[in-house]
Amino acid sequence: MIKEERQKALLALLDKQEFVKVTDITDKINVTEMTVRRDLKELEEQGKLIRVHGGAKASAKKDLSRFELSHIEKKNIHLTEKEAVAKNIAQQIQTGDTVFLGPGTTIELVYDYLECDFAKIVTNSIHVFDKFKNDSRFELILIGGSYRSKTGAFVGTIANDTVTNIQVYKAFIGVNGILDNFVTNSNEDEGVTQRIILQSAHIKYIIADHFKLDKQDFYKFYSLSEADYLITDQTIPSDVLARYEKIITIIH
Repeated sequence: MIKEERQKALLALLDKQEFVKVTDITDKINVTEMTVRRDLKELEEQGKLIRVHGGAKASAKKDLSRFELSHIEKKNIHLTEKEAVAKNIAQQIQTGDTVFLGPGTTIELVYDYLECDFAKIVTNSIHVFDKFKNDSRFELILIGGSYRSKTGAFVGTIANDTVTNIQVYKAFIGVNGILDNFVTNSNEDEGVTQRIILQSAHIKYIIADHFKLDKQDFYKFYSLSEADYLITDQTIPSDVLARYEKIITIIH
């Protein structure tokens, strides 16, 4: 089977189900795992699917995402781009800053690249908290509330009451999708908490690797133009960069 036929058959499988495993593809198309992984990489670069650990899921593109991935599943997607974004975030955090770090597998990586001597870190993410909790350089505040095991975030009335009454200098908020001027995620409770902290922050950063641009998810919680910066990775396509630079200053 030639490459075009393989890839067409692979995309046909994704049309029938939300997620396919590499092993399922090899069985149904009768090719090696190496060939499948190469095809998945090419199709992802074309924006036709999203690779996840052990397989692939259909690309949301400009359509609504059909399901929310778990924290573990998200950790294995676009890791190179996430590391690049995390490095860019770390460069924005200076000694003495009071910073809010929102939930998200990209933001969890920020700790690994920080070089400041001291900062106050506020978060509603148990996973971010776990990265910082044993480092005496940081004053660490974990905001409580109703726990979402899907993402490791604390949300709801208790969380919102807390973030309403604090002021941070910089807030870094991850998203599931950005479409034009709309910033979106999968859950309205998380979105409300993120909106509140953005409204109180002096400098507002939206965090998204370039794969999340021109995509949307369930809940629109903020306008991109109301933030100060969008932090993404350096492999953002030039045409996409040009469009979004008309809305917000981009760090990449």
